[in-house]
Amino acid sequence: MSIGARFDWMGLTFDGFDDGREAAKLAAALGCEQVPARGRNGYAQAWSLVRGEDELARVYGHSARAGEVHIESTSESCDQVVPVLRRLWPDHRVARADSAVDFEADFEALDCRAVAFAQDNGISYSLITNSEGGATRYLGSRKSENYVRLYKKSEQLRALHPERAGEVPDGIVRFELEAKPSKRDTKELVSTMTPDDLWGLGEWTQKFAVEFLGIDAPRVATHFRRPSDWARVLHYLGEQYRPSVERRIEQVGASRALAEVVDALGLGVLS
Repeated sequence: MSIGARFDWMGLTFDGFDDGREAAKLAAALGCEQVPARGRNGYAQAWSLVRGEDELARVYGHSARAGEVHIESTSESCDQVVPVLRRLWPDHRVARADSAVDFEADFEALDCRAVAFAQDNGISYSLITNSEGGATRYLGSRKSENYVRLYKKSEQLRALHPERAGEVPDGIVRFELEAKPSKRDTKELVSTMTPDDLWGLGEWTQKFAVEFLGIDAPRVATHFRRPSDWARVLHYLGEQYRPSVERRIEQVGASRALAEVVDALGLGVLS
């Protein structure tokens, strides 16, 4: 039984104040304490946003790219944090987003179906297990922009929180899509997507979502053709001079106005 798709990781970047002010803004919005932390991945400084015993988000600043701020939220914290991030910084770029769907189901049965899907669609797959009974099936290359994993969520939770192991129900398995867009256009596009929408980032992940999750995500265009240099010249020419040329056409007619423009460019008289 599925209990719905949700974000389980959100990592986003935007241009702002990287001196702690953005961390303070988010801390205030979430009712968190702002605690200094260790920077990483090119960010010299970081702040952990903590409420009680839980870290809801981590904010990174002081990058080599002046003014760039990176924020990450994971697991159940995403339910609270992602809507706030999108409200406070709507113009952001997503570095990574995970969409997770949990089921009460038999892992082995789902795993067999997942492997058959991978074989039928020419997708690579692998399985990692551990001595505690945990197991994770990977579909697609972990180096690609999108890949899927299926794992025993009950076993993972018990390993992470042994003090609460008795509270974790049996038989919870998770399908999770990890999306790491590389192009800026796609990063910006993902910034407004729902957890369901993420599954449309790839052709096979879209098909997988329909078959396994009952999610019919629209296919998302992730390849954008760069306009030619000439097309860009025409675009900016029109943006800057169209009003003036239109006024001249009203005064002397289109033919004369066009001839004047060509002459002004030093290209001679139209033949």
